[in-house]
Amino acid sequence: MNQILSQNHSPWERPLSDVIDFARLRGVQGLNTKAVSTQISYNQDPILALRQALNEAGKAGDIDALISMYADDVIVMPPNDTTLYGRDECREWYQEYYQYFRIVALSESEREVTIHGDFALERSGYMIAIVPVSGGSRIRDNGRSFNIWKRRADGSWKIWQSMWNSVKPVGSGTNRYLSRLTQKKTRGKR
Repeated sequence: MNQILSQNHSPWERPLSDVIDFARLRGVQGLNTKAVSTQISYNQDPILALRQALNEAGKAGDIDALISMYADDVIVMPPNDTTLYGRDECREWYQEYYQYFRIVALSESEREVTIHGDFALERSGYMIAIVPVSGGSRIRDNGRSFNIWKRRADGSWKIWQSMWNSVKPVGSGTNRYLSRLTQKKTRGKR
């Protein structure tokens, strides 16, 4: 059985459970509801505490805590960057990231989790604000993320696949990559 858990939906987005409830009210015939549970509960979200710890580790720049959330064979697709394979590449990516940036604010505007056996599909929207470590203007962005969490044999959950992106166009002042290049050029001129 799939289970959908939701938090703070935008007015134009509704979880599948709401769509099923609406269809039932309208008398839609032949609706297969066996695959989806319409129960929404934060108490039943097996990864909520992990998501909160992940966000806190990101804000604190705690690379060890971030990496501990990933499966050994994780695949991560950060925006405007190459795909990362495994925890070692993720560690290198975060080390470079925190060499140049510090997260000053991070909040989720929406979040939905669907459980499929030993997998949890997590879709979220977020707001992030970062500042360059060497000084400069604050960069604020709104983005989306999609994570696949995998339950291990010991019952713990780890991020197995992850990707995130900005909802703003490249060049609108939100691109971490362009800001990092500018910082590298400035350091080279000293």
